[in-house]
Amino acid sequence: MIVFLRKIAFCSLFSLALTSLMAQQPAETQPAPAKAPSVGASRPAELPTSDPKEIVRRMVEADHRTWELARTYTCRQHELQKKLGKHGEVKSTEIKTYDINFYYGREYSRLIEKNDEPLSAADQKKEDEKLEKFLSKLRNQSEEERAKHEAKEKKERQEGRAFLRDMVNAYDFTLAGEETINGADTWVIEATPRKDFHPTQPHADILSKIKGKIWVEKKEYNWVKVEAESIDTITWGLFLVRIHKGSRFSLQQVHLNDEVWLLQRFYLNGGARLGLVKNEALEEEDTFSNYKKFVTSSRILPGVKEAPAEQPK
Repeated sequence: MIVFLRKIAFCSLFSLALTSLMAQQPAETQPAPAKAPSVGASRPAELPTSDPKEIVRRMVEADHRTWELARTYTCRQHELQKKLGKHGEVKSTEIKTYDINFYYGREYSRLIEKNDEPLSAADQKKEDEKLEKFLSKLRNQSEEERAKHEAKEKKERQEGRAFLRDMVNAYDFTLAGEETINGADTWVIEATPRKDFHPTQPHADILSKIKGKIWVEKKEYNWVKVEAESIDTITWGLFLVRIHKGSRFSLQQVHLNDEVWLLQRFYLNGGARLGLVKNEALEEEDTFSNYKKFVTSSRILPGVKEAPAEQPK
């Protein structure tokens, strides 16, 4: 249940991202001029700007480039999940560690530890069998099946962009100040739902139930940190999934190899229910580390770990 809800919250926040939702709103205050993009950037140099609409537009473009670069990085995910009592006390704790890799262009999370201990022989065997089943399916794919999968991914990206267009009118925003995070100078932008917002895309109605804040770095307009809170109950699928009012989410990124911003931390704290399962108070913190850039021809870089024989990506 927690994993499923984490994915929903994670996707909602990334879709929200508090990015293009601010793009067409007038600013109440003016930010300091942005620095010019770094030398050697893979796009034409852009003039500095103090226009928040333009800053956000550039941030959306930067996030799109990050998505492409992120597919060339593997990492390790450390997942701490807690079930809480009605007074906030911890009822149970579970820790899992995953290696996240790419095979034939598909992301795969492989469980490698439980509660910070190596897997038992039985669990290791299960994970090996799961991976082999996953790889076997991909090896035996026809060209038609691969093409269908690529078309599906393309369609999902197009739907995501349509969702972003809906968010343009979903929020009012204010520039709340400036902060330095992990050495990056950022603008701090707050977003609150507009009462007159009328969604046109599926599930965009959830935007009226989330408020948040985003930190945007000034050098190349990447988002560095996001915090959000549900201000009303959020439901999906005829009330099969429910996240309660007051649930909080946060995301933070780290700058790697002077080329890409990737997820460093995800945090969720709130109440939720899935289907007819009883309500649960949840807390989860995921940290992402040990990032390695890989190439499809030979090995993972930097480091000494060989790329899988199945040739990732």
